[in-house]
Amino acid sequence: MQLLKSEYYELPAKYNQTVIRLLVQSPTRMFVYWEVSDETIKEFNKNNQNYSDCTAVLRVTNLTKNYSYNIPVSPFANNYYIDVEDSGCNYQVELGRISKKKFVNIYTSNIATVPSDHPASYDLSKDGVLFGNYLCIGNKKRLKIYGNKEQYSRFQNQNHTAFENRRNGSSENNFLGSSDNFIGSSGNSMCF
Repeated sequence: MQLLKSEYYELPAKYNQTVIRLLVQSPTRMFVYWEVSDETIKEFNKNNQNYSDCTAVLRVTNLTKNYSYNIPVSPFANNYYIDVEDSGCNYQVELGRISKKKFVNIYTSNIATVPSDHPASYDLSKDGVLFGNYLCIGNKKRLKIYGNKEQYSRFQNQNHTAFENRRNGSSENNFLGSSDNFIGSSGNSMCF
């Protein structure tokens, strides 16, 4: 038996490409990483003061609420965690430098959508509430029946009395029993 020779690959410290990527970590925090190529630094030095003499800045823009702010970062940093105040918004980050008291953009990140920091405002236990592409059409004990809007209309017409009894809290409700037809006639219903 021949043992395989162990190989070791070292990742380069720099890929020499100008890039900035914005990632969402949570509803209140994003992560951004970047790299600036030697060519981009040379181009910056032609049109502005010396790159290393300028203050490194991340400009965070909330595209949903239309405001932005600057975060000074270490000139040696290549990543940063950004805490955000507004969840449920689209954000974009620009990597730049402050040159002669003016922000100079080097590169702009992708747009990232920060999720909401609170649960959805609707209640899935109520009738007629949209759940993905489905409406809740039945709810008895632990079983909930969902169907798409077309099935819901058909079901409501076929079983109007049972549906109304259930809504009114009547004990004469045989809602789930009468829905067997509905479930059997369509393959697109879901039960939970």
